[in-house]
Amino acid sequence: MQTTKFEDEVARKFRLQQAPTRLAQLQMASPIAFSRLRVEGGHTGRTIAASPDDAFAFQIALAPMSRGEIWIEGKYGKLQASPGDTFVFSLTANPVANLVPPYDFLRFYLPVTTLDQLAYDRGLRRIGGVRTNSVGNPDPTMRGLALSLLPLFENPSAGATLFLDSVALAFHAHVMRAYGDAREGDAAVRAGLMPWQLRRAQAFFDAHLDGDPSLADLARECRLSPSHFARAFRQATGVPPHRWLMRRRVERAKELLLDGDLGLAQIAVACGFSDQSHLTRVFTRHETYGPGKWRRLRRN
Repeated sequence: MQTTKFEDEVARKFRLQQAPTRLAQLQMASPIAFSRLRVEGGHTGRTIAASPDDAFAFQIALAPMSRGEIWIEGKYGKLQASPGDTFVFSLTANPVANLVPPYDFLRFYLPVTTLDQLAYDRGLRRIGGVRTNSVGNPDPTMRGLALSLLPLFENPSAGATLFLDSVALAFHAHVMRAYGDAREGDAAVRAGLMPWQLRRAQAFFDAHLDGDPSLADLARECRLSPSHFARAFRQATGVPPHRWLMRRRVERAKELLLDGDLGLAQIAVACGFSDQSHLTRVFTRHETYGPGKWRRLRRN
């Protein structure tokens, strides 16, 4: 499903002008989707009832919501949220809510087919479903995942597919443990990448530093599933793929800073950063100094 179509459907259901959405590219028939639901003023009314969907929705509160209402299979309940509260709904029950502004949620959409397929890839048994909760409970892990995604919604043009895919896998793993009672010990133990796979993955990274590669792209190079590749790459290198890519981008930026007179904005584009400020933030995190000062110090 295309992002725009999914985004429009979520916006219509919640009666919003827009519901910014990002889809994880994990080669799944049904994608994991992340949507921002935010209203500062102006009551929009009840959400629109839709056809039952074999999926789960996890809604993480980013800000307080003082009051609201919900109807699930005819049963009425009240809603109230504090930052970090996580609500879990089965969309087969077609819940209808009356959310009273102001509110701000990040909605994680997880189809059951994707839940089961990723579990199979990890060597875990099918769990058949997850525990739902319409009251809202604090979940620090879900809140952390939601907060890590906010920059992608604030800067939609930033290419961060690899990071988004990694968050989707972390989200799935947490759901399996915390809401489905799957034990990590149930998973089959798998080795890291073979030497030829690691070489091919690193070569692919280097050839696409200025692009926006996905886990599926890298996994295809190594003839693995995206979830298996992500685990094996971390075993082989000690870091997840998106962090390795950022390190390599910083190394390439350092080469360009020393070898020529390109401006920082040009170097940012050449190395795959969304803009100069993105380059500066990441570079400073790795090297203490910003790229401009780093170049002056090295040249002197």
